[in-house]
Amino acid sequence: MTCIVDYKTKKAFREAVMADPGKVWIDDPSIFRPWTKAAVDLESGEEVVVTNHPKRSWFAQVGRKRDGTLYVK
Repeated sequence: MTCIVDYKTKKAFREAVMADPGKVWIDDPSIFRPWTKAAVDLESGEEVVVTNHPKRSWFAQVGRKRDGTLYVK
């Protein structure tokens, strides 16, 4: 499921995650198990696909490497 973030561009999203991941909220609108959490709360090895809603003009993968560092690609 593609998650939703509130950033107009992928660059703005990446900069926000690197600056303060505790303030970047990711929302999974699934009808089965919806969740909302901060980027800083991603588990080691976890990766999610995000997009801007409703436009969906860009997509990104955000996750946490096994060594604990966050990334956006």
